[in-house]
Amino acid sequence: MTIASTGAPWRARLLRGTLTSVLALGLAVGVSPLSPAAEAAERVKHHEGRKVEQMTLKRLPSPSRGAKVMAAVRRQAGDPYVWGGSGPNRFDCSGLTQYVYRTAAGEQLPHSSSGQVGRTKRISRAAARPGDLVFFHNGGGVYHVAIFAGGNQIWHAPGSGQRVTRAAIWTSSHFFGRVR
Repeated sequence: MTIASTGAPWRARLLRGTLTSVLALGLAVGVSPLSPAAEAAERVKHHEGRKVEQMTLKRLPSPSRGAKVMAAVRRQAGDPYVWGGSGPNRFDCSGLTQYVYRTAAGEQLPHSSSGQVGRTKRISRAAARPGDLVFFHNGGGVYHVAIFAGGNQIWHAPGSGQRVTRAAIWTSSHFFGRVR
């Protein structure tokens, strides 16, 4: 049964007027008569009072290779040093850099610090960025490799009885390389 069929047309007008008043009051105090989805659609259509033709989603930039390398090496923190170890849970110094670069950047590095020198371009300390390699040398050649963490810090697998850790660069006999 409709309101008009009750024989009282004045009731229908009263109800319509009341409903209109309630809606107007709701809009005045910020209550929307629309469903949340419809309200969101209206906001999209009229963004800050301006008609918006099309909204596009911006892609966030993908992490740099250095950021991926740093995230991967941090995940190995605390793993034990094992001579000849190349992961995923035990490493020597070049095994750590080899594993991290393979998993984070898809780069295939040899499993020796001197072999890894050949896969890098030598760069200055000023040009070095987190994720680059740091090679330690003595008069006879390269004896250790690590991942530059920024500042004076590296991530490395230091030696027998120790674990993958972040540490300070301990000598001036080092140079930086960026994997090509």
